[in-house]
Amino acid sequence: MNNSRLERVRSKRASKQGATYLILAVGLILVTLIWGLPAIARITQYFTQDDTSPTLGNEQRPTPPIFSDVPESTYSAQVRIAGFAQPGLEVVLYLNGAEFARKFVAESGTFVFEDVSLTDGVNTAYAYTTTPRELLSEQSKNYTIILDKTKPKVALDKPSEGQVFRGQAERIAEFSGSVDENGSKVYIGERMVILQADGRFTLPYQLVEGDQEVEIRAIDKAGNESEMSIKLRWEP
Repeated sequence: MNNSRLERVRSKRASKQGATYLILAVGLILVTLIWGLPAIARITQYFTQDDTSPTLGNEQRPTPPIFSDVPESTYSAQVRIAGFAQPGLEVVLYLNGAEFARKFVAESGTFVFEDVSLTDGVNTAYAYTTTPRELLSEQSKNYTIILDKTKPKVALDKPSEGQVFRGQAERIAEFSGSVDENGSKVYIGERMVILQADGRFTLPYQLVEGDQEVEIRAIDKAGNESEMSIKLRWEP
């Protein structure tokens, strides 16, 4: 009697297992017909992958971020650094070798770090992208940002302050001098002068009748600007 009952229990269990396997088989067939074999592979990977250690074997390494519109030189102690990366990831910004901040990448593929504080002189910035499981990309390009708060200085050799020019032959005054910062732009009146490699310049400038004040401006690569003026007179 006991053997008969045991056989009936085993028979019921076998029937249930057979029904379960049949349902799974039908489900896999439907998945194959609807989504194809890649879906089965993804489902299998989901159940078999090890979540304890993110590696390149089960998670693709992200691409590094790309910065856009990073100033080479600036007079501001705080700058804005923006760029592009894979949407949904996080960008880790490093400034002068230390982690500065983290920002999530928007769906548009953009990220922005506002008010990045610089130190005087040369600053270096680079970044990584990271996945939710802290899998880092390779390092981005290394960027150099110079914080320069010094205004450029113009030394004017001629003409001299208050100089008087007479006659048509002297209506064109020659301005000459130099600026102390390479890469600066110098304007005499509204005209931009052409600088030589050593920072020197010359410019013929047409005077108007009577007293006049000619403005001289210099702007360096960081945006620092200095101004000076000179008073001249021309008499026909």
